[in-house]
Amino acid sequence: MSVGGKAALAIWVDIDPADDAFFEHWHSREHLQERVSCPGWLRGGRFKGIARPNRYLLFYDAETPAAFESEAYYARLRKPTEMSRAIFPKFRDTSRTVCTVEQRWGEGIGAAVLTLRMKASNTAPFDKLASPETARVDLLAGRATIGQADTAEKELRGKPDRQIERALVAFFWSVEAAQAARARHAPEGEVFALRHTVSKGDLVA
Repeated sequence: MSVGGKAALAIWVDIDPADDAFFEHWHSREHLQERVSCPGWLRGGRFKGIARPNRYLLFYDAETPAAFESEAYYARLRKPTEMSRAIFPKFRDTSRTVCTVEQRWGEGIGAAVLTLRMKASNTAPFDKLASPETARVDLLAGRATIGQADTAEKELRGKPDRQIERALVAFFWSVEAAQAARARHAPEGEVFALRHTVSKGDLVA
């Protein structure tokens, strides 16, 4: 089974260093399993910023955008766990968007990721990043109305989540390769290092 489906949920969020350890514990020990177990979800991962270590990318692959509208998923959003209730108010400068995959080269994920958030009219360096040093490249289109219902979880985050119109997400074998690609092709992009990932096959039945 291909790791990447036809949709993704991309979240960029800042976490205060004082809350960093709890955030990573929550995301790895509870949240990833909770989300990936939902119907249609394939994989979830957490990446930590290199230039800005307080910024994270949370990235989830799904079969189709319908995975982010399922009753099973919304049931979790309406009834956050105790740890979720503790950490969501700590989210800062949150950008959260359900996306469809416009183009993809490769599959899986890598040790690092380069992200470039853009306006819908912008031209992305997709072809330049699709190379042997890259594991996978996704060109994503934001879907502003999907997965955006008012829920208890959304209320916990306080300020409304920002959304992207378009994004380029490229996975690399190393942080160094991602940084080199950023310098050549996307100087306004951000580089993140992989911290943890869970796929549907990792879950205990």
